[in-house]
Amino acid sequence: MAGGWEADLARRYLGAQRRSRFSSLIGLFSLAGVFIGTASLVVATSLMNGFEEQVRDRLIGRDSHLDFQSETGEGLRSSDSLVDAIREADPRIVAASPFISGKVGISAGGGADGIVVMGIDPVRSAKVIDVANFITAGKMDLSLFPLDSGRSEHGIVLGDWLARRLGVLPGDRVTLMALTSPEVVSGAAAPRYLRGRVTGLFHSGMYEFDANLAYVSVSTGQRLFDSPGRISGIQARVRDLWEARDVGRVVAKKIGGLRPLDWLEKNENLMKWMRLEKVVVVLVLCLIVLVAAFNIASSLIMGVLERTREIGILRAMGASARSVRRVFLLQGLMAGLWGAVGGVLFGLLLCWIQDAFRVIKLPGDVYFIDYLPVSVHASDVVLTFSVAVAICAAAAFFPAWKAARLDPVEAVRHE
Repeated sequence: MAGGWEADLARRYLGAQRRSRFSSLIGLFSLAGVFIGTASLVVATSLMNGFEEQVRDRLIGRDSHLDFQSETGEGLRSSDSLVDAIREADPRIVAASPFISGKVGISAGGGADGIVVMGIDPVRSAKVIDVANFITAGKMDLSLFPLDSGRSEHGIVLGDWLARRLGVLPGDRVTLMALTSPEVVSGAAAPRYLRGRVTGLFHSGMYEFDANLAYVSVSTGQRLFDSPGRISGIQARVRDLWEARDVGRVVAKKIGGLRPLDWLEKNENLMKWMRLEKVVVVLVLCLIVLVAAFNIASSLIMGVLERTREIGILRAMGASARSVRRVFLLQGLMAGLWGAVGGVLFGLLLCWIQDAFRVIKLPGDVYFIDYLPVSVHASDVVLTFSVAVAICAAAAFFPAWKAARLDPVEAVRHE
């Protein structure tokens, strides 16, 4: 006796039967547990992926894929030839732009604060970072505005939370004060002051940036930090952001004196935290599938006890212990398959509904997006399905092993 009869018998045992409705009910509950657990895993992983991608897009939009700075930390000579050399060093670099950054004091009216100022090239940086896409008021204008007195005001773009703290809007004036010089720190020289005109406000959705960052032109930054002809580094955009680290190594080998810093290194703690959070959520939701697997094991054990006589008859008719074991293993595997398939399909349906219709909204003034983002990854779905089926198959092993060990004579005599 061999072949497909084991699967047919396992399918029959899995269905409802008159004399074993209680155990069949437990089996249905276990199926429901696998269904709910699998659907929850699909939805949870998709939500975590959606949030991770949204955060990454905003990090990359505000920042570059790759920075090149001096190995000594003294800055680089500002030259178009260096920017061109970095672009030509690896064809995967699609754009590059110089920048200068530092900490300054800012004041407006009765408010004052310490912030980070980033000096960028308005034309080149537009191909490297996407700050212009985050402008919520005014415009991205970092040019000089001449005054009647012969002096000029420097265009500056502020984070919206910073502007709110200072109480300024586009068109208002601010004062920047550089304190980075050793002479200023020691009191031997006066701080350098610059008059700025707020031209725009940006909102990246990341509070630490929106509350502590401002953009000016490279020339304004060099004047503010008293660094004529020097920059902090060069920002680059690569064709594939996941290749940024490899591109940085290649360029650093070809051009000496440069230290590459990719976006993963700059945001290492945040990315690790999001990945750890995803792992924790998955492990917690796996407990639902694990509980359902115990229910499957319980229903199979009750099935073995109820069908002791049938198992004895099968063995007496020539069925091997391996075939009997296979019957109950297939029964547990089918329960896991049906529950996992249904759960995956239901979870994908929920994700599609949320992605298409954005049913669940979020307060836009609290979060950086106004809806719950979802992003389905095929690898996560396959892994969820495989884990659910594997857990259920493992749960069926002990009842199947117990059924295979029944002695046919004792089984029939017992009944």
